[in-house]
Amino acid sequence: MLLFAFSAHAEIYKWVDSEGRVHFGERPPSSGDSEIVHVNVTQPSLTTPSATNKSVASAIETAKKSVKKKKVTMYGTDWCGYYKKARNYFNKNGIPFVEYNVEKLPHRMREFKKLGGSGYPLIVISKNSKMNGFSESGFERRYNP
Repeated sequence: MLLFAFSAHAEIYKWVDSEGRVHFGERPPSSGDSEIVHVNVTQPSLTTPSATNKSVASAIETAKKSVKKKKVTMYGTDWCGYYKKARNYFNKNGIPFVEYNVEKLPHRMREFKKLGGSGYPLIVISKNSKMNGFSESGFERRYNP
């Protein structure tokens, strides 16, 4: 048996399904886009093929846990600067979200009012938390309690 520090390189595929859920796997999905997440695994012990496979599986689980799975819905208007700021923040940070322009979609305006919207944007996080307006710190407190 050999004792040495073993370093393995694994490719993990990441993709988002049609419902906005993030998936990871050892193979890319049969349809749709995916990106490769590079994972370097260092195993400082006796290594066997099964130990390497366990390390890769552990890396996949760690990556899954780091992905935020909360649903974000945003109601706003094109003229609102905070609406644009929120959209840019979500895109920059890889936060999946659905947005509705309440001026172009009357039924979304009714939803906005029913949800208690009093300012733009109204951001709903997993139906449990709402915020009127947008600030990065305010969003992060609600999204990552």
